[in-house]
Formats: sequence, C-alpha cells, structure tokens
Amino acid sequence: MTTDTADGTATRLIADLGQRVGIPQLRPDAHGCCRLMFDGDQIVELQPVPAQGRWLVSCTIRQHRPDDQAVRLLMQGNYLGAGLGGGWASLDPKGCAAVHLPLAFHEASVDALLQVVELVLQHAERWLQRFTSVAPTLVSGHRREIDWA
Repeated sequence: MTTDTADGTATRLIADLGQRVGIPQLRPDAHGCCRLMFDGDQIVELQPVPAQGRWLVSCTIRQHRPDDQAVRLLMQGNYLGAGLGGGWASLDPKGCAAVHLPLAFHEASVDALLQVVELVLQHAERWLQRFTSVAPTLVSGHRREIDWA
C-alpha cells in the first residue's frame, strides 16, 4: 500500500467510523491522526503507519504518572505482549504510561477499529487499576503477567 493510497483509505475509514459513532464530521488531522475522547479524560489516538502497514491505536493513561515500581510492572507486561493482549506499553514524553495496539491495514474496517479502540480503553483501565492497587502475587519469583491480559 503506497502512502497516497494509505492516506486516502485512512481518511475514508475515519469518516466511516465517524458516521458509525455519530460524529459525521470526524476526519483525520493533517498528519492522518484521529483523536477521540472518552469519559472526559481518556484520549484514544488512531494513527495510520504506512511504513509498517498498520494502524496504531493508543491510549495514554493521564490520570496516574507511574512510579518506578509501576514502570517496572508495565515493562514486564511488554514481555511477549502478555500484559497487553499482543500490544505494548510505553511512557509518553510527559512520563505518563501509554498502551498501544496494532491493526494491520488489510484487517482494518470500521468494526475492527471499534473493537481495537474498545480493547485499548480496557487495557488502559486495567493498567490504571494495577498502578493504584497492590502488586500481583509472585509465582516462583515471577509475576504472572499472562493472567493479567
């Protein structure tokens, strides 16, 4: 998929997504990115990444800046994608945790994007709860991140 084709497809897909969710004027910005706000504080970003042949759907966990223990836990969740359902986590430039899920261009549809948006919001909520609760039980000296996905 060329960049031009990806841009046109991305614009159409975002417009179709907007129609589906009741925001008919929804369009990507000049960089092809679309941001949706949920519950007044959760922002999900949908970004086509033509060089990788996929969409990147991300949610920054703005309500809690993780401490060292929480960052370690988040990075352990990256191991084999176990704590993020095949996605990954990072810290944004402001030090907030962010969760990311990919969606291949060839799998992209309005239904698929809606499903990934819901999943990334669920992951963000679960990680926020993990950051603010007691650490998980250790099993043989290792956390069982796979049970958290």
